Order: sequence, then structure tokens, then C-alpha cells
Amino acid sequence: MGATPILRVQRTTMRASFALLLLFLSAAALAQSAAEPAPLPGPRPDFAALDRNRDGYISKVEALANPEVHKRFAAFDMDKDGLLSESEYALAMEDNEKRILRDSFITARVKAALLAEKGIPSLSIAVETYEGRVQLTGFVSAPDIASRAGRVTAGVSGVRTVHNNIAVK
Repeated sequence: MGATPILRVQRTTMRASFALLLLFLSAAALAQSAAEPAPLPGPRPDFAALDRNRDGYISKVEALANPEVHKRFAAFDMDKDGLLSESEYALAMEDNEKRILRDSFITARVKAALLAEKGIPSLSIAVETYEGRVQLTGFVSAPDIASRAGRVTAGVSGVRTVHNNIAVK
């Protein structure tokens, strides 16, 4: 036979209470994992690695060890003292990470456009992006396919220039 109405209500109440408990525990766990980790004392390890003389700044010579920092040194030297402080370096690294994300997004859009285009063997074409400049490499069976791949790439939003190095085999 079935359970009495009182037992059914108790079971339903227990299940609901258990579900609420799980919900609260999950929310607490998510909130805890989303919290920022406490910053470590001292300079960032990547900053300290570049700061060879340990003066707390990165000079233009020290920046030679990181081509991305060296390339944009003047842009991130906010106070124009010829040195990058740790905060200026952090801004440079943040900017570089954003550039990498933008370039990755452009690469993904180019690959998707090539994949959507009929007659282009997109799996035979490698796509690399740096600061919006896209380089295509690979092998195709006909010159018109290489040319069309370049035109498709040029039409993708965010692409500044296309270096079409696709060879015909």
C-alpha cells in the first residue's frame, strides 16, 4: 500500500529541505571560488624576472628580454622617466593579454569564414594573427583557391592586412 499522507508530506518536506541545503552549499562554494586570491607580497614573478638589477623598475635594456614589453615600452612608460614601474608593467601585460584575445578572436572568425566558404579546403590552411595582421599558410590545388581564401580573409571584421602565403601544389 501507499504511504500515509503524513509520511508523504514529511518525505516531500525532507526532499525540499535537502534540495535547498544543496542549493545554499553550491552558492557558497561558487562565491568562495570566485573570490580573488590574496595578492602575494613582493613584486610579480614575471616583473622580478625582468628586473635584473632589483631596483624595482624595468629599464629599456632589461625590457629586451620580453619583446612585447620592449616593443611598447614608450607607450607604457606613463611618467616618461625611461623606466617601467610594477604598475606600468602590469598595465603593459594587461594590454598584451587583450591583444592576444583580440587576435585569437580574429583567427577564429577567419577560420569560420574559410570553413563556411565552399571549395576552400580550410583544414589545409593555417591562420595566424598578430595585431590584426593575418597570415595564411598551407597548400591548395589551384591558384584561384589561394586567391579566394585571401579575399575571404580580408572581408572578416578586424582584419587589418592579409599576408597570403598559401602555395599551390
